[in-house]
Amino acid sequence: MTLSDVAIKRPVFTSMISLGIIVLGVLGYSRLGVNLFPDVEFPAVTVTTVYPGASPAEMETQVTEKIEDAIVSLPGIDRIQSWSRDSVSNVVIFFELDVDPVEAATQVRERVAQIRAQLPREVEDPTVVRLDISAAPIMTYTLSGDADLNRLRDFAEDDIRPYLEQVDGVASVSVNGGRERQINVELDVDRLIALGMTPLSVVEQIQRENLSVPAGGFDEGDRRIAVRTLGELVSIDELRQLPVGTGADGSLVRLGDIGTVEDGFADQTTIVRSNGRPAVVFAIMKASGSNTVEISEGVRARLAELPMPAGVNATLVMDQAEFVLENAHEVQIALWFGGAMAILIILVFLMDLRSTFISALALPTSVLGAFFFMYLMGFTLNMMTLLGLSLAIGLLIDDSIVVRENIMKHLERGEDPEVAASKGTREITLAVLATTATLCAVFVPVAFTGGMVGQFFREFGLTIAAATVLSAWVAFTLDPMLSARLAKKIEGGAHAGHDDGAFGFIKRPLRGFYETLDSLYASLLVWLLGKKWRMAVVLFLAFACFVGSQMLVPLMGSEFTSAEDRGQFNVDIELPAGTRLEESARLSALAENELGQDPLFTNIYVRAGVNGAPNMVTWTVICPPKNERDVTQVELEHRTRDAILRHIPEAEIAISPPGIVEGGRDYGMELHVVGDDFASIAETANFFYDTLRGIPGTRDVDRQYSPGSPQLEVHVDRDRASQLHIPLALIARTARASIEGEVAGQYRDGDDEVDIRVRLRPEDRAHAGLIANLRIVSPGGFVPLSDLATVGRGEGPAEIQRSNRRRTIVVTASAEGRPIGDVLAEFEQRIADHPMPAGVSWELEGQAKMMNESNSNMAIALLLGIVFIYLVLASQFESLMHPVTIMMALPLAFVGAFVALFLSHSSMSMGATIGFILLMGLVTKNGILLIDHAVTKVREEGWSPHAAILDAGPSRMRPILMTSAAMVLGMLPTALNDGPGSEFRAPMAIGIIGGVISSTLLTLLVVPVFYLMMEGLRERTADFWVRWVLGRPRAPGGARKAVSIAREPEQPIADAAEE
Repeated sequence: MTLSDVAIKRPVFTSMISLGIIVLGVLGYSRLGVNLFPDVEFPAVTVTTVYPGASPAEMETQVTEKIEDAIVSLPGIDRIQSWSRDSVSNVVIFFELDVDPVEAATQVRERVAQIRAQLPREVEDPTVVRLDISAAPIMTYTLSGDADLNRLRDFAEDDIRPYLEQVDGVASVSVNGGRERQINVELDVDRLIALGMTPLSVVEQIQRENLSVPAGGFDEGDRRIAVRTLGELVSIDELRQLPVGTGADGSLVRLGDIGTVEDGFADQTTIVRSNGRPAVVFAIMKASGSNTVEISEGVRARLAELPMPAGVNATLVMDQAEFVLENAHEVQIALWFGGAMAILIILVFLMDLRSTFISALALPTSVLGAFFFMYLMGFTLNMMTLLGLSLAIGLLIDDSIVVRENIMKHLERGEDPEVAASKGTREITLAVLATTATLCAVFVPVAFTGGMVGQFFREFGLTIAAATVLSAWVAFTLDPMLSARLAKKIEGGAHAGHDDGAFGFIKRPLRGFYETLDSLYASLLVWLLGKKWRMAVVLFLAFACFVGSQMLVPLMGSEFTSAEDRGQFNVDIELPAGTRLEESARLSALAENELGQDPLFTNIYVRAGVNGAPNMVTWTVICPPKNERDVTQVELEHRTRDAILRHIPEAEIAISPPGIVEGGRDYGMELHVVGDDFASIAETANFFYDTLRGIPGTRDVDRQYSPGSPQLEVHVDRDRASQLHIPLALIARTARASIEGEVAGQYRDGDDEVDIRVRLRPEDRAHAGLIANLRIVSPGGFVPLSDLATVGRGEGPAEIQRSNRRRTIVVTASAEGRPIGDVLAEFEQRIADHPMPAGVSWELEGQAKMMNESNSNMAIALLLGIVFIYLVLASQFESLMHPVTIMMALPLAFVGAFVALFLSHSSMSMGATIGFILLMGLVTKNGILLIDHAVTKVREEGWSPHAAILDAGPSRMRPILMTSAAMVLGMLPTALNDGPGSEFRAPMAIGIIGGVISSTLLTLLVVPVFYLMMEGLRERTADFWVRWVLGRPRAPGGARKAVSIAREPEQPIADAAEE
């Protein structure tokens, strides 16, 4: 007894199973998180080390290289990247995808701890943390009001941050703007010299006097009494009165006697503005795996509860949850509309409300069941899962259409509904199983492709596969059960007359149209298969169409993903090296103020002094949603660039959209020029820079290297210093303590710990002459720095980047009006004849690299899909030949896909490639329906292949047209929708629509022709084997009988006489 027979015999059991799937689906849907993209996790660890006052070159040699050498031998490392900047070293270790990120972080932490003693003493302890690339800002607020900006920062740090970090899913809250509180001790150099002191000795004195030390304890009766020596400073005045030495007359010298002690703020290293006004900005960072929408709701609720100081307001600048919800809403509309169109197709073709209702039940059951599967797998409602369901909406109803249409044929023969449901389902079981298996065979490899593409499309592929399996379940259980219970027996068969009821004026013309279409197709098929030369012409034309469509591919170009209009983009502005922070902020404000007058610029969030570089300014530009403006985001980017260049002509500008990975940046091309000799690297990077600027379609070409950063260089005369018994380390520490300052400890104010920074007064370190005259203590007294070293001006890089322990200069560029793949191809062609310096190489990163990886992974997925489809079909049909016949539909689908993409001005992107893979599963359905019918006639009823395919064509044309029309109309909303995220979804749907149309039309003609040719080849091969290999005489006569082909006994279509 088959599954469908069990369902027919036990209707209550079948109904309860289906109802259970729906209930579980509703439950799973209610618990699904909502995000923009699937959570992408790449094992990565970052090591951050602070060495106050150190130059980028010093950070590289004394910190970065040592950390890299310590961790390079760890297992599973993919690549190491590092950045050495003023006072800061960042080393990022990327591991292979199968490495446990927690274990990787532990191993890195252990290796760094082992080499801590090799780092300079003044280096702060390195911080080792897992790099969570999805822990990105999803909300940004500005804090404004009557209070001082620095007090606003204190409020954000002390009240807002800890309060919001309690919200589930919030990884952290970052605060920018204003200045951090700091106790500033600024010393008078003349008084220091008079007392024989240096800033370094003052630092050491404060450290000795500002501490509390446990001294053990003693027993007092039944109690244990702890002893502590309390010496921590309890007030600023106490610090000011701290003894630091003695005068010539033996009197105490206090800290306040040799300098000023003020409760103030640290030097400003960044300037933050929002809409042209200085601001304090706090950003909400999302933890990996958390729900973006729930975090947004939680943060909004918490802020509403938090009492704000009088006159202080928190204004929401950006909330990614809004875009997530808009994007999800657009996909859900496409899903609902697509489902409605697919149901309409059933009604139009079957002209029966019962059939429409029965088939339509496949949609809610499959979709809701898929939601429960997503919940079990830990998936979220994101662009990929919803896109998969919206694209598959027509696919999910296909099996039910095929089953119901075949049941209807048996009903029209006058069979009892229960018998018709059982026989109709049993006849089509093999075909439905084959189509379901081929679809799963296509999508499962997509789910397990490697790299970033695999991470993104895992949820996409598995969700569609699960929904497809559920749709097959519905087709084998719910459909036959309801058909047996709800259908009416047609007395006298199909020609006993039709009771069309009140809608007869619609049904009769449609029925006549379908019968005419069947007759015309049957006649065309008989004509085509009547002569071998006609069959050859059909195959030649199909081949010509395929070859012609391939010629369109180079004209379309290729890219990773189409640029999305999210109403947000990033602007990186680089001013000439050496520009002061205040000047960078002032020049940026001129352009900000101009654009701020335009209502299309909702907010411009500006940070000057990015990554410690005073000449770097970053903008985050927020615009209204694209459905609320008539101007494209590209035009707004042009306006932004023009405004900046009007006010800062010498600026280097790079505009980029938000990254695919939340919070990142997407540069079209990143060229990493790697080598050991920095001059050769710079020469090659400059050549790449000039080459890219000369390629049409490129914009924002930039080198991430500033060679002209001015600096004052101190070259110590080691011999002279040794003669005076002055260690070089003492010279360096004294210079840093005098200029940059040293943190001499912390002042505890309630729960806050405030740094105490000691250095010379600004007027004592204001120019190079004063610095050259710094006093260095020696056993014989003070020695001017100029007596120990040569002090002169020079230039050095503001940042040193390394890739896999070799110096690197990164050249970036974006494409506009031209696919990035075309730009990359022309770039490679132009540099092909340029010899690279010895020891210098280059690596591709950014979208261009992801595009290449995507193409490689998708090619593998396509190949695996073809292999698995063949394996499944060969197993189902127990034939090595029939799968080849069915798979002839694959190249026919690509014809329409390429033409549709070309006519819609789409490029070959990741979305379009996924559409091709989806097509592979879709178009084989048509071939399966045709060949399954023909093979059944040949094997079970002894028909000739010629007669069988003549009967299969007209018999299966209507379900083929129905499923194809359902698929096309189901995807039409996705293809035509212009809402948020449509740039990614539309090419996929457009390619599928074109492919389904072309494969449907060509399959009905090409597959029958190819089937007969393969059957002829099989018979000739068998005859050769029997006669010439086995040496047996050929059996006289044909093995199969001629059968009169008649869809209805009264209306024969053709005789089955063999040619």
